[in-house]
Amino acid sequence: MRPRPWLFSALAAAVVAGVIWVLPWDDAAPLVLKPTDKETREAVKQTAQALSFYGDFAGFNVALFVILLSAGWLLRSRKFMRIAVASLLCASLSGLCANVIRSATGRPRPSTKAEDRLHGPSFSSAYQALPSAHTATAFGGALPVLLSAPVMGAPLTVAAAGVGWSRMQLNRHHLTDVLASVPLSFLFSLPLTRWAMLGRMRTASTLTHAPDSSRPPH
Repeated sequence: MRPRPWLFSALAAAVVAGVIWVLPWDDAAPLVLKPTDKETREAVKQTAQALSFYGDFAGFNVALFVILLSAGWLLRSRKFMRIAVASLLCASLSGLCANVIRSATGRPRPSTKAEDRLHGPSFSSAYQALPSAHTATAFGGALPVLLSAPVMGAPLTVAAAGVGWSRMQLNRHHLTDVLASVPLSFLFSLPLTRWAMLGRMRTASTLTHAPDSSRPPH
């Protein structure tokens, strides 16, 4: 099954439209939980911290790459190996692009006491909210797997969404910062997924058209 660029481009455009649509509710992100009970509040905080810590590049993307590559080697599956490379490359490119953009936009984090606007280029972490690099790398790692092997990629995509939620819950990013990271990951996932899947198609085509050595020559 070939990837459909028009479909995923439309989804990315929908996410961009969603970012614009939720702007009025950005400061009061409906996904941020604020339980009144102390124990529940602490449990939510610890969950968000764990997702944020293990959802970082080293904790999520490198581990995913090693697992997929090891599975490919053990099963002698080129499919897993190519998906592993596509996943790591997509996460790396998405994260690098997100870091460049957020250094240029200069949007303050929710925890920073500053006017919420684009202040321009800044090397201060306090002014690097838009977009979320955590979310970009998490989705960057998950989307090539989702598009190549949906059953395996679905839980990874849910985990990536959890990473995005954790960044809002910890008051490190606005809702629009997280949403803006998703189309960025889509941008890189489409060609990399195509590369991974075309490799599988070439292999299948080669096997299909290979001469049958058991047949006697004419």
